[in-house]
Amino acid sequence: MSEPLPSENTFDHLRSLDGEHVGYIHMTDDGAFIPYDLLHRRCAEAGDLDAAESLLDELGLRMFMEQWWLDDDGQQIPVLIQEVHRDRVLVAPTAEGAIAKAADMTAVVELLLPTDRLHTR
Repeated sequence: MSEPLPSENTFDHLRSLDGEHVGYIHMTDDGAFIPYDLLHRRCAEAGDLDAAESLLDELGLRMFMEQWWLDDDGQQIPVLIQEVHRDRVLVAPTAEGAIAKAADMTAVVELLLPTDRLHTR
């Protein structure tokens, strides 16, 4: 499992263009900044604040357009991310390769963050 999002010295990053929440930035004890996406995945090594903010601004909400896979009892199930909260993510199974991604909203799965069960290929 990836390292957990540090609880101290970590703040939400809101994209300056539209105020959309696009990730988190952790300030290290030595004054460097580490960007994390909405799923608490570390996006880069520690660096300056401008670099961390720029990376998260660039990544934006693109993650919602990617194909995601849920590891479920040894199987990989295609899913769409429905909602992301600070401590959890909701995903719904979808048909792989569908032209218009259709999710089964009756089968939503809640995962606590961070999780090693959700990934892209």
